[in-house]
Amino acid sequence: MAVSSIDASATDNDAELRHLSVILGDVPPVDARPDAVSLFRTRVAEHGERVRALRDSVSPLFVVNGDLTAYSADGGPLPELILVGDNPGRREFEQSVYLCVQGRAGAMAHSFFDGIFGAASFRSKVMVLNKSSFHTPRTVGLTEAMRGDPALAEAIRRDQEENARLIADSVALLGVPVVTIGMESGGTTFQSFRKTLETRYRALGNPPAVFQGKRLASPFRKVPHFSLSKIFCRNADPVWNAGLDDFLTRHAAVPGLRTENGNVSSKLLLGLGDGPLLADYLDRVILGNGG
Repeated sequence: MAVSSIDASATDNDAELRHLSVILGDVPPVDARPDAVSLFRTRVAEHGERVRALRDSVSPLFVVNGDLTAYSADGGPLPELILVGDNPGRREFEQSVYLCVQGRAGAMAHSFFDGIFGAASFRSKVMVLNKSSFHTPRTVGLTEAMRGDPALAEAIRRDQEENARLIADSVALLGVPVVTIGMESGGTTFQSFRKTLETRYRALGNPPAVFQGKRLASPFRKVPHFSLSKIFCRNADPVWNAGLDDFLTRHAAVPGLRTENGNVSSKLLLGLGDGPLLADYLDRVILGNGG
């Protein structure tokens, strides 16, 4: 059955009211309702204030992502994609920036997305969040920190829940996809994050995500990390490998793109500076639109 423009408008309005109800608790009067962009900026500002409060009152190891300030400012940029990591490492802690360019993984992520969106555009196109705002040199240390201090463990769990809500709300408000880097699975370290993200997303009505005009099958995608170029390599996931093989077949004419191990040469891919080629990898492999 065809959907009329009136029906579509009604559906959009219902979705907007549902999002406002979930995010704000109550739907304000028509003349007092914030638009989606304003509400997104408010949510980002609240996130920063909350993490700063945790840093100042609970532990200095809670790390505020300074890059988010631009997204919360009136007239600031809006992200086209959200990258989600585990928790801030040493460099992130030192600089109060998530996935900072000084680290190897951060440098590779910057190079990849700058090649798609334009030079020095990473911070205005890609919003980086973490499941946890609490710094440990390695992710395994987060489990140890939670085990050793019940009060801190509770603060970390609540932080994960709020991070998950911001991510789900951003999908609803902006329609942006969410790419989780790192194949963390199972376990209890990020259990609060996973459960809250699923619950919040359902409560919001399972909103869709659109990337560069294409509606995605799911807003959420879990992929290997940029660390050690894993995001360009084969692994134990046959679906991921199929996408990788499809990409390499499509671009078989590019000499040296396929390594001897059947991976994508990150050095060549990033070194070419070929925006459409990088964008195709993002679309078909990372976002899973290989079809």
